[in-house]
Amino acid sequence: MSKIAFIGDRDSVWGFQAFGIFARPVTGEENAREVFAATVKEGVSIIFVTEDVYEACSEQIGQYRDQALPTVTVLPNVMGSRGLAATEIREAVGAAVGADILTDSSKQ
Repeated sequence: MSKIAFIGDRDSVWGFQAFGIFARPVTGEENAREVFAATVKEGVSIIFVTEDVYEACSEQIGQYRDQALPTVTVLPNVMGSRGLAATEIREAVGAAVGADILTDSSKQ
């Protein structure tokens, strides 16, 4: 069975435990990098990270961008989104289908 983890600040990750997701709270950039590396080493297949963790671990996450596993997805934290998660999803979808299908054409 595949493992799923969510790495981020305590307030953002704790509620996901109810869904069987391993909550990995972090307290800063260095701690985020350590927790991300340990989570990958444990063989977790799907890793959700908050935008703060994504920024702290961008080099580490980039190493897995072209691999099937682990799949890393960016989510906003409980304080809201800075738009990083939406940008990452738009880029991933664009790379997968070959076009930006998520841009609102009515705003062009």
